[in-house]
Amino acid sequence: MEGTIVHVPQKHLIGLSFSGSFPMLVECMPKLWETFLKRQHEIPLVISPDVRYDISDENRTYQMYTEYIVVEVERFDHIPAGMVGFTIPAKTYARFTHTGPMEQVQSTYHGLFGWLNENGHQVDERALRMERYDERYVPSVHESVRADNTYEIFIPLR
Repeated sequence: MEGTIVHVPQKHLIGLSFSGSFPMLVECMPKLWETFLKRQHEIPLVISPDVRYDISDENRTYQMYTEYIVVEVERFDHIPAGMVGFTIPAKTYARFTHTGPMEQVQSTYHGLFGWLNENGHQVDERALRMERYDERYVPSVHESVRADNTYEIFIPLR
C-alpha cells in the first residue's frame, strides 16, 4: 500500500446523506447510491457528472457515521428538495487507491493506516474523509460487476 500526499482545493458539493451506525451503513449505502443516481440529474451546475464523492463524517464518541453521496458544483444556485449542499475547505490529504470488491475495502483501509503510521503522518480526526469515484467505479447497486472497481480514498492530514 502506497500513498501520495496531495492538496485538494475547496469544493462545493450537493447530494444526499444518511446517518447511522456502521452496520446500518453497510445495509443502507447501496440504497442511497441508487436514489442518488436516479436524482443526480436534478442538481444544477455540476462540474463533472461522472465524478461522485462519498464524504464521511464519523462521530467516534457515539460510533455514528454520516455519509454524503455528492457531486461537485460550481456554486449553490439551487439545492434540490431533500438534498444537502455544503463546502469543504482546501486541505492536504493522503491519497490511496482501492481496487476490488467493496468487501475488501476494510483491508485497504487497514493497509493505508499502516502506511500513514510508518511514514509519520497524522490523521486530522476533525476533518472529513473523502472517497472519489470516477468512470473506473460502478456503484454498489450493480453487485455482479464490482470485482474490478477502482476508486480513490483521501485521508485528511494534520
